[in-house]
Amino acid sequence: MPALLRMSDDPLMLNVTDVDDAASTALLLTTMHRLHKQLDDFTTQLYIAYDFGDESGLAPAILIEEHAAGPELRTYHCFGFFAEGDPDVSELRYSAGVTITSTGCIVEAMVDVALEQPLGEFGADVHTLYDERIDRLSLPDALSRLEEQVTALCTMDDVPNRLGFDTR
Repeated sequence: MPALLRMSDDPLMLNVTDVDDAASTALLLTTMHRLHKQLDDFTTQLYIAYDFGDESGLAPAILIEEHAAGPELRTYHCFGFFAEGDPDVSELRYSAGVTITSTGCIVEAMVDVALEQPLGEFGADVHTLYDERIDRLSLPDALSRLEEQVTALCTMDDVPNRLGFDTR
């Protein structure tokens, strides 16, 4: 977490003073918590609405990772399910996050599906259904854009249907 508290080290990145670093960190964490809950509510409704099969599950998480570019904070919601007759787990994943770098923030939102067997309109493989990445944003702009991305993810309620899952 110390990397988040030193965002003002690069004046071109966020243009904040040390006093504002705590406020920037609080804004980041508060916004990510709210967006995680928004995406969690959406994916929970999908899980209730569609029959993903026996032994399926929905695992929401907030991931914090250190990358070469800088720290990343991501909300991640993964549906795990089995295709008929397949012992391997396939996944449908919704995620959105922000990475803080020395040149600004990167926001990225994604919906992808990793299928072990063909399902619905998709063959066995990893398929990216939505991916938007924007680089070199200030933290306030990044969080604003991330909110828009999560809203876009929450309109993708047809994905389980495209995978061939029946509604309950």
